[in-house]
Amino acid sequence: MKPRGLIIALVVSVAINLFLAGLIVGGVVVARRATEMRPPALAGQNRTPLWRAGDELPFPKRRAFRQMFRQAGLDTREAIRESRAIRREAIAAMEQPDYDAKAAIDKMNRARQLDSQARSQVEARMLEFAATLTPDERELLAQGLRRAMAGQLREPPARGERAPTPPAGK
Repeated sequence: MKPRGLIIALVVSVAINLFLAGLIVGGVVVARRATEMRPPALAGQNRTPLWRAGDELPFPKRRAFRQMFRQAGLDTREAIRESRAIRREAIAAMEQPDYDAKAAIDKMNRARQLDSQARSQVEARMLEFAATLTPDERELLAQGLRRAMAGQLREPPARGERAPTPPAGK
């Protein structure tokens, strides 16, 4: 190849590389700006799942925690399914011409009761599991539970006060 052809190939290669580099940098800038412009997450949407509360435990205990949690989920699955079915029925009843508000309220109360029973079973299993841990491990689990249940543990605002908004990025 002649030196002139090499120079042309080199210039074309540099141009393509600059174009690709600009494309990558532009994509990063656009992604950052889109992230900055996104509204802050609403309270409760950035929650850690409850089963992740044991993430900081040593591996064997973390594994046992997840197995306990999985089994608790299997044991309460029917109650949760029944609760959801009852809620769907109560909502569907509102579309009927012969809507009975009292019956719909009773259904919603029954669904809430089933949810509460299932939650109580899962929480009881977690507390029983905590009894098998060392004090340091229990502290790690407690910290994980605080993160997972942050919205439920926060004090409601006093009458007339506005709820504090969480800082951006949390």
